[in-house]
Amino acid sequence: MKRKHRHANSWNTLKPSLIIVSAMLSIARTLVYADARRASSVVSSASSQSTSSSHHRRALDARPFGMMHHSSNKFYHSIHRGRGLYNPPAKQVSITTSLMMQLRGGGTARNSTTQQTKQPWRRAYLAVGSNMGNQYQNIATALSLLQADGAVRLIRTSHLRMTAPMYITDQPAFLNGAVEIETLLTPLELLRSIKKVESGVGRDLSGNTQRFGPRPVDLDILLFDGYDIENEDGSAADTLDDNNVNPSSLVMQTDALEIPHPRMAEREFVLSPMCDLERGTEIIHPVLNKTMTKLLTLLVRGTNKNTTKDEPEQAMRVLPLPRGRMLIFNETIVMGILNVTPDSFSDGGKYSDSAEAAAIQALQMEKDGARIIDVGGESTRPGAEEVGVEEELRRVLPVITRIREESDIPISIDTRHSEVAQAAIEAGADIVNDVSGGMHDAAMLQCVASLGVPIILMHMRGNPKTMQSLTNYTASDGVVSGVISELSERSAAAEAAGIPQWLQVLDPGIGFAKNIEDNLSLLKEVDTLRQLCNNLPFLFGPSRKGFIGKLLGETNAEDRDFGTIAACLATLRSSVGKYDACNILRVHNVKAVKQAVLVYEAIVYAEKK
Repeated sequence: MKRKHRHANSWNTLKPSLIIVSAMLSIARTLVYADARRASSVVSSASSQSTSSSHHRRALDARPFGMMHHSSNKFYHSIHRGRGLYNPPAKQVSITTSLMMQLRGGGTARNSTTQQTKQPWRRAYLAVGSNMGNQYQNIATALSLLQADGAVRLIRTSHLRMTAPMYITDQPAFLNGAVEIETLLTPLELLRSIKKVESGVGRDLSGNTQRFGPRPVDLDILLFDGYDIENEDGSAADTLDDNNVNPSSLVMQTDALEIPHPRMAEREFVLSPMCDLERGTEIIHPVLNKTMTKLLTLLVRGTNKNTTKDEPEQAMRVLPLPRGRMLIFNETIVMGILNVTPDSFSDGGKYSDSAEAAAIQALQMEKDGARIIDVGGESTRPGAEEVGVEEELRRVLPVITRIREESDIPISIDTRHSEVAQAAIEAGADIVNDVSGGMHDAAMLQCVASLGVPIILMHMRGNPKTMQSLTNYTASDGVVSGVISELSERSAAAEAAGIPQWLQVLDPGIGFAKNIEDNLSLLKEVDTLRQLCNNLPFLFGPSRKGFIGKLLGETNAEDRDFGTIAACLATLRSSVGKYDACNILRVHNVKAVKQAVLVYEAIVYAEKK
């Protein structure tokens, strides 16, 4: 038993007779074997889940995470990366705890058949990674299997990053992240569950593989809640009713498991995702007594004495896409607009009559530097009429199919309707771009969660007919605060529906329920938007918008490209590093904006000499 904070009674006051000691040792030995049998059944369903999951996949796999869960209780965990122990020793009953309980007149030990303390939901933090096969799908499948028996539930996710391999450098790059979970399991039970899941996803746990070498999936416990008084396995000592749970406080070391993770302070690929999760609440290392942000700062500066790294890795944020592809934020991403509508404000009617003409335009935009093609079948300009689902499908599906026959460029479907979103993804699109942020169609967020694809959530009030009458942000303390608050609500709603934050992109909705001053304020405060929206990727769409026309006196939308370039470059100002400011620019004139961005970023990131 570990004693913390209170009840530090001297062992000398609790000396039992030799008869009591002998009896308690006999009981403990019996309970160890019984508990080992019980713990081994905790994850028995994971293997069958993995074999059947392939029959329910769509895009990145149907609902890879399930519903996100939210709770105010804070808590963390850790496991030694790379030990590869599938069946760690059964947890040991603390004889000290049992004797103390008996001599105090309390109940028996936690594992007694006559009285068993029910473990509460506690929070843990896990590192997740993969560098083999469909890396994102491996991680998503593992997290789904981990939750299969109901003893673990996913709360939040970090962003995802591609990182160079560490220790063994002659292997593919890793996809890394971190997740916050709640669990009813003790640390050793969770470890057993994790090893079962890793094996089910294809990891070789025989001990014959290279340590720190390639692996299809890797789940490591990082931090875990502790108790005032706990057993050696991290479970609550069955002592007093006020044996409180303390966030991130568990410190334990067994042959199978060490908490906190012994190498987390030297790994940028662990600390960076943990800093993503440190939003709103500090996560404190229970041994080093430092926040995740502080540990990362020390590591990057090279002043952390525990690190073995000579220099920090350069991690790059990514957005997972179907079929094992990933959109890497190694530069500002330009999205080309392809409206297949008869009435869009800029290019309406150009590509609405011919899927072939639309596909040719898409391929030209790809050649000009677009990394995403945004296909839309409904105009959302101010005052536009809503288009029926069947008509929208008639417009967009042949275009998506035709593009996909020629190119594997990522395609986003610009729609407010869940039926259109699902059909477009099944036809070959990769991302759902919803200008209503999931508010127009109540089924949208659940639909995207089931598809397992990224979503772009735009800020908007009302609908195209009413939005320009809803520009009063006085109650929100200004447009910037209002957009941050309302976008954050949409992001939380998406997360609660099962769309993790690493599949989310936000859009402040330039020109939607905004006047000229509102649009300028948002473009001026892009850094504030990022920082107060959890540093999620942002899409900006000022292209040829009406506010540019009014500023320049240009009534023809196609004559607003020079103003568009200025607005786009304004969004790239950032106080964070090149690979932390994840920007997507949605534009009509791809070549002009792409060239402007290349010159701008060459100047900004030029090395001083």
